[in-house]
Amino acid sequence: MASYRELIRGLAGIDAEVDTHRAEAHEWYARTVANAETKYREAEQRATDAEAGMRAAEHHFQDIDMRVYDAWEEARARLGRVGHHPTPLTPPDGDPRGAEEWLLDAHAQLARSGRRPGLPEQTRNVLVALGVLGGVLAGLAGFGVRAAGRSLGGDLAVVLPVLALLLTLALGPIIALLAAKVYADRRGAVLEPGSVTVLVVSALVAAGLAIVVQNVG
Repeated sequence: MASYRELIRGLAGIDAEVDTHRAEAHEWYARTVANAETKYREAEQRATDAEAGMRAAEHHFQDIDMRVYDAWEEARARLGRVGHHPTPLTPPDGDPRGAEEWLLDAHAQLARSGRRPGLPEQTRNVLVALGVLGGVLAGLAGFGVRAAGRSLGGDLAVVLPVLALLLTLALGPIIALLAAKVYADRRGAVLEPGSVTVLVVSALVAAGLAIVVQNVG
């Protein structure tokens, strides 16, 4: 049978062992809590970064969308195209370029396209005809104003013929230029200075002849 002193020593050993296990348990608990808090903070930071990334991606998408719209509007203005925007095309398979590179390529192509060409030399006769048409129509308008002055009499009989002269000379080139602008747009061209000169000269000549005919009449 064990003595009292041996029992005391055994209980003291058990108590020390319990204290050791208790300390290990506290250490394990503290380490587990610290790891959990670290992982929680890391997860929270990743969620914050993901939310910021989503906002940046949305802002980037809106910026790209607006720049694409501006590029299309510029293309329509340069090429004279009307109507709705085209359906977006899917990039070719295997093309590594991103939206920024596609936009830069589109702007480079727009820059290379430059201004629309002028009307060819073969259209000079059409321009002359449009100028003559403008002068004739302006002459008819002047004839109407002059006739109104004669019918009204008084001071208007003096003022309106002068106004008819100015109207004929001013309106002829304007009508010719408007008609030629429509014609050039349909051909995808612009009115260069040479074409404008042909229009104005032919319109003024036709308007002048119309004035001469009215005065002779």
